[in-house]
Amino acid sequence: MNSKILIVLLLSCGIMTNVWAKSDTSDSVIHESDLHVRMFRSKIHINTKSYEKENNNNSNTDIDFSFEHSSEAIYREGKNLISRSYFNVDLGKGIWQGDAAAPDVRAWGSWMVGLNFVRQSKVTNHFYIKSLAGFHFHNFKFSDNSIQAVRGDQGVDFLQRDNGIKSKVAASYLTLAIIPKISTGHNGFRIGAGPYAGYRLGGRSKFVYRDGGRNKDFDTSNMYLENFRYGLRGEIGASWFDFFFNYDLNHVFENGRGPEVNAFSFGIIL
Repeated sequence: MNSKILIVLLLSCGIMTNVWAKSDTSDSVIHESDLHVRMFRSKIHINTKSYEKENNNNSNTDIDFSFEHSSEAIYREGKNLISRSYFNVDLGKGIWQGDAAAPDVRAWGSWMVGLNFVRQSKVTNHFYIKSLAGFHFHNFKFSDNSIQAVRGDQGVDFLQRDNGIKSKVAASYLTLAIIPKISTGHNGFRIGAGPYAGYRLGGRSKFVYRDGGRNKDFDTSNMYLENFRYGLRGEIGASWFDFFFNYDLNHVFENGRGPEVNAFSFGIIL
């Protein structure tokens, strides 16, 4: 929000400066500079020109602003972009569904964060391929705070504990995705879907309970989580809003080692 306010102020200042200091075209340009500022998915171009008056040797300065905001633009200033690279963040909810024997996961408190490096390549004027490589973090928080997930001899066990405050299972993955997308143009409507695959980097459970104070139990084993995951990702957006949806086609836990549940996540792209 602060960055948006700053952008609006800069644009307002630029308009006022142009109105106040626009020079006659007959003046001589004695200095010109360009400044490009990137802020998340925004880009500001500032062009400064200093003029010298032919009659009285006085000088004026003109400042022009241009602003662009879109990670999905395949057009810029009327020109098609062949390819571009950038960084973005997935921020949303991550839950699981399936086996009724699995603990219920609450939507509020369960989250998914993705840190993505993106390469975007244009195929035609309205079609491009988005390639993604990122680190994705899943946090499945149980609705019942008295349940603790632990690694047993034959599989993951869900134990009943007293005085539970919160309980969860967490996992992290290295993820690759390829998403064909169509777009109506610069800052226009865009939509796409494609496959993804990931390799698990870590997995653990956490149980927080009250026993003469606030205590935490961790199980840092792999919790019989599947090492590989694969699924489908959808994206839709317009202007500077973009949303994602991921659905795992395989189970969260190894076959026969845990409940048969599939993870899915949804949220916004920053």
